[in-house]
Amino acid sequence: MLSAEISREDLFNACESLFGTDIDVSIDFLRYLKPAGVKAAFRKKALETHPDRAIMLAGETDSLEKKFKEINLAYQLLKGFIDSPWKYHLGSDGSLYRRRNWQVRPTQPEAYDVSQETKYLGRIPQRKLLMGQFLYYSGHISLAILIKAIAWQRMQRPSVGSLAVRWDLINAEDVMDVIQQRRKGEKFGECALRRGHISKYKLILLLDRQRMLQPQLGSYFIENKIIPAYKITKFVDDLKAHNKKFWSY
Repeated sequence: MLSAEISREDLFNACESLFGTDIDVSIDFLRYLKPAGVKAAFRKKALETHPDRAIMLAGETDSLEKKFKEINLAYQLLKGFIDSPWKYHLGSDGSLYRRRNWQVRPTQPEAYDVSQETKYLGRIPQRKLLMGQFLYYSGHISLAILIKAIAWQRMQRPSVGSLAVRWDLINAEDVMDVIQQRRKGEKFGECALRRGHISKYKLILLLDRQRMLQPQLGSYFIENKIIPAYKITKFVDDLKAHNKKFWSY
């Protein structure tokens, strides 16, 4: 349950705990969060951090238990926030306050109205773009849809840690060391590199493999009937033509 007053930083940290530090968390990201997405992220992280995994990894349970509690707290925090948005008000100073009189839900809650999303109307940046960026800057999708698509894509891809274990690049002791020594906001691969468990070359290979195994972003728009398949094919060609202008030889 949320306390009477929580900070915006608390919510941002909760998002990073569930979705990873490679996602740019913002106020808009909070507004677009959905219960199903938060629950899916929690289940994935819970499986990765449950203390019972220590038995499989032949490590101590203390660090995993601490991480598991952190994940559970993050889930409860975000769940309480998105389940009852009319109970809270985001102050100008960045704090989130519980309303004193929230028993009666407002007829027009302050929750973000997706129907009023606006699309980018400026010029397309003159640099190489990723597919999602190109669709956004071309005015085909809103920022809300882009954030949802990126979150969906990253939830589908395997973690760097699981790939490293699968390829026998690190052992159980290395995994436990990374879990215990990872700094706030530090990614698994970054910590493993800093601790000397993998080389920079191997980390690059892991990240490349991770990108290869994640689903194509266009699949999200097709599956959710946001953009038809034939248009996605055209936009891929348009993106290639755009990026070709900025290839370096």
